[in-house]
Amino acid sequence: MSHCFDAFLDHVRQDGMFLLEAQLRRDGEVTDHWSRFPACPRFETYSVAKTFTAAAAGIAMEEGLIRPEDRLLDAFRAEAVPVSGTPAEEVTVQDLLTMTSGLEKTMFWRDGWERKHVRDWIPWFFENARFVRRPGTTFQYNNVNTYLLGCMIERRSGQNLREYLRGRLFEPLGIGNPEWMDCPRGHTLAANGLTLNADELGRFGQLIANGGVWEGRRLISGEYLRQMLTPHVVTGESLPGEPPRSAGYGYQIWLDTARDAVFLWGIFGQYCVILPGKNAVITVLSLQGDDGGSNGAYGVSPLRIRIWEDLIEGL
Repeated sequence: MSHCFDAFLDHVRQDGMFLLEAQLRRDGEVTDHWSRFPACPRFETYSVAKTFTAAAAGIAMEEGLIRPEDRLLDAFRAEAVPVSGTPAEEVTVQDLLTMTSGLEKTMFWRDGWERKHVRDWIPWFFENARFVRRPGTTFQYNNVNTYLLGCMIERRSGQNLREYLRGRLFEPLGIGNPEWMDCPRGHTLAANGLTLNADELGRFGQLIANGGVWEGRRLISGEYLRQMLTPHVVTGESLPGEPPRSAGYGYQIWLDTARDAVFLWGIFGQYCVILPGKNAVITVLSLQGDDGGSNGAYGVSPLRIRIWEDLIEGL
């Protein structure tokens, strides 16, 4: 076992963190793996799903189904009447990808009222949304941006997001029978609801580290991936280290430019950290209430510190 991986596991145990699974890949090979359960079952990865949706957008662009400049309302004209003539007219695919749609507030949060009571999310969204900022200018992390992007791809392709990616991404990566929750109308949640184990998530991270190529087959455009990993906006999300810094945001993915690291992140401690310069992928699944939850929403969680100090710096 690698020294840095061993140190990470020791610190996690000492700090009483509830780790589910962890894996380290170097140069495309799994060098270290730990699991609480011998069978390595799949777990909810929460907002890690957003980066898979960004990958779907890149594939859809290559197929000519969508473009970065395509407007949101053009895909939802029948439902969008209430917001016509407002800043919503300007929202594009690019704005959805970078979380800069200009909405007044977050919507469809994991514990939101609408998630439990509304059956048809698209018309409900347009009836209740308020766009108060010029699109493309202000970062606001919002599940509804990702959900609408997934629905847009569905309308252009004729398949919900899970089925659209089945043969284009999941199966080539060896992720059989993908499990991704739908809304009540059968649209893939897109922003969350994707269950994976660490090895499956690590393969997706390796695909990103490989520049979009898996086992000799290109799955994601190299140029799109470069845009995806470009910091288009600065966020308020804190990164470990001194002085305090904020993460950048690409296309549905977080960026630590000082460490040449990009990371997928889901609440309660779901991480896939890619270090392209070192051809390394770190995958951690856990159940940590202080990682992005009510106690850690605006600070650096202890688990993130351990990943950054033990694994990223250790490599």
